[in-house]
Amino acid sequence: MASAGRPPQPPPRGPAADLTGHRRAVNTVAFSPDGRLLASGGNDRTVILRDVTDPAHPTTVAGLTGHRGAVNAVAFRPDGRLLASGAGDWTVVLWDVTDPARPARWAPLVHRRPGLLLRDGWRQGGVHAVGFSPDGRWLACGVDRTVVLWDVGDPARPVRCAVVTHNRRLWRSGPVEAVMFGPDGRLLATGSSGDRNTGVLWDVGDPARPVRIAVVRPQARDWAKALTSGGGPAVHSVAFSPDGRSLATGSGDLGVVSGTYGSWRHGAVMLWDLGDPAHPVRTGSGTVPLPRGGDTAQVYAVAFSPDGRSLASGCENATVTLWDVTDPAHLAATATLVGLRGAVRDLAFRPDGRLLAGCGAGGTVRLWDTS
Repeated sequence: MASAGRPPQPPPRGPAADLTGHRRAVNTVAFSPDGRLLASGGNDRTVILRDVTDPAHPTTVAGLTGHRGAVNAVAFRPDGRLLASGAGDWTVVLWDVTDPARPARWAPLVHRRPGLLLRDGWRQGGVHAVGFSPDGRWLACGVDRTVVLWDVGDPARPVRCAVVTHNRRLWRSGPVEAVMFGPDGRLLATGSSGDRNTGVLWDVGDPARPVRIAVVRPQARDWAKALTSGGGPAVHSVAFSPDGRSLATGSGDLGVVSGTYGSWRHGAVMLWDLGDPAHPVRTGSGTVPLPRGGDTAQVYAVAFSPDGRSLASGCENATVTLWDVTDPAHLAATATLVGLRGAVRDLAFRPDGRLLAGCGAGGTVRLWDTS
């Protein structure tokens, strides 16, 4: 059974470096597979590449421009030679970063704009998430309420392979905010802010025909009241453990305040056992308490450390928490990372596990030493 617990007050850690350069909120960060480069994208419609070989003295390598909307997602291909950036202009751009100082742009992957778009928070339509398969051939994109799979084996001639609706009931679905392939490439996890099916596992053994095999729903203290007052808790972020045996989701632990018309949300991190991917089992959870009455603290970002022993979560209330997940049934908060202002929108571990990058509404990228 799942075990929920609020973290104690672990000692806070300050940032190892504070990276500026974006003029507005930063929505996404990603490390290159060799750990040398850090890519970030933001509401200023740009992607910045930095060399973080020496985290104390990062240097800007290149600024990538051309999107006509906020950059919501970036991802490196596993070989490190290609970078994908997805934006609010409904496009994904593939960049050849073999020479990071002279990135070359391929033709954009263009997605169809919906006839009707119900906007949700700071997710204002377009491409919200991107992720490469482990072999680098396939790219999954979260585009409004759909998941789109592309064959990018030849970046000069990408081929759209499949488009699936995240929620079968379109009117009850929200933007697809997270996508991630499992380590074996056969599973794809997605998250959205719909009332139902907010987390979905897909079998993509045949990428042209993705099959929905399971739904993971976050915790809600009273689903019936939650759905009538504030909507079901969203899955804003997903992350597979390095061995593929567990899935982490970041959401809100939603409950209804007695005597009011609204709802309140604690941040919630949940772990799911994928021994049988068709029947995921929630093994453990942890909540981030609200610092003040009336605040909200939904978890917008989760990331496993490369060794799989730690999980980082980033909250709407600017809290970054490190969790010990060696016992999946009993998550234990080990550190609170400070320095970001505003909602934490993305987190990424460097492949060696010694550095964590975070970004958010405050417009900066922070690096923390996690060694």
